[in-house]
Formats: sequence, C-alpha cells, structure tokens
Amino acid sequence: MRAILLCCGVMALAGCTAGAAVVPACCEDPAAFPFQTLPERGQVEVRIDRGSPVFQFQSGASPFTAFELPRATVPYQVRVKSLFNAAAPGTVFYPVMAVLDETFIVLRLTGLDNLRVETALATPGGETGLATTMTVDPATERGRYLVVFTPAALLGPLPEGRRENDLLTPATLAWLEQRGDAVVPPSRRGRLQITVAPQSTGSAHP
Repeated sequence: MRAILLCCGVMALAGCTAGAAVVPACCEDPAAFPFQTLPERGQVEVRIDRGSPVFQFQSGASPFTAFELPRATVPYQVRVKSLFNAAAPGTVFYPVMAVLDETFIVLRLTGLDNLRVETALATPGGETGLATTMTVDPATERGRYLVVFTPAALLGPLPEGRRENDLLTPATLAWLEQRGDAVVPPSRRGRLQITVAPQSTGSAHP
C-alpha cells in the first residue's frame, strides 16, 4: 500500500549538539515543500546543511531537498550522488529518494541497500561518494516530485513503533550488518549531485 508522508509538525533532529542553530520550521504538508526545478537533462548540486528544511517523514525527522520532476515523455534516469563530507571528514549523508505523485502520495522509495560507493575515478573530474539511481517512466507512473532525505534512524533514536513504509527493512538491516565497521559514519549534512539523463539500455527500476 502506498504511504502518505506523515503531515506532523517539524521536529528538531535527535542528537543535535547544545548551542546548535535552530532548525528552520518547514511545513505541515508536503504541498508546502520548497520544490526546485530539475532539468530534463543535466546536473544540479545542492547542499544539505543546518539551514535545510526538516520534515517528519514516516521513518522520522530528516533534513531534505525537494524537486519537481521534468515533464518528460520518455523514460529517464535520476541519479543522486552524496559526496563524502569535506567539512566533517570521514562522514557522509546517506541519501534515499522518494517519488511523489501530484497529490503528494509516495509512489516509490529507494533504500540504503540501493546505495553504491562511486570513486572519484568513476567520472572525469569526479569526487568519491554514495550514489543511487532510479528510472522514471512517465508512461507507467505519474511521478511529479522527487524528495531526497536520509533515514532518521541513522541520525538518532528510532521513532516509536514500526511504521508503514519504514526504511529499516530487512534488506537494509542486512546491508548495514554486512558492512559492520566499514560503514562510513552518517551525517545530517552533505553535498548532493542530482543528475538527469536519458534511460540507459537495459536499465530497470531499483
């Protein structure tokens, strides 16, 4: 069953240090998200920092960035790459993607187990980071918006109870356990590169 983003008041992130800047209030409903525009082809770069909005998602409170998807007529790929944090070396923002329809209902989510380490050598002039890719086909789904956030469980205590659409799925828990001490510590801040490109031959939904 598709899950509706939980429309609760915005909460401060668990584990914030004393004296940290107050997280700005975002909104009570995804309709009020500050959506940016994605190009039909190309790349945009955004920063998740202490000035980023925070929302109470199904998996808990998380900073996020949001976009209106291109009005394309053919399948395309959206790739999100979170670069390793230069401001806090040894940490990274773990991104997950949610595609919403025009009524702000979640159609699809990626998970932590979809992330892959991409080295700086993988692309000319590139930087090392965690990347995930999603194929969007306008002919088979009515995706209108893209929201990129991180599972709250990585930033602080788990929300009470198990919720529908919880991002800590068995696959995700296995992913974390398999990597053990090799998992890079998560950060609530990061620099993201979002790339839109035509669908590659043989690509499939994550």
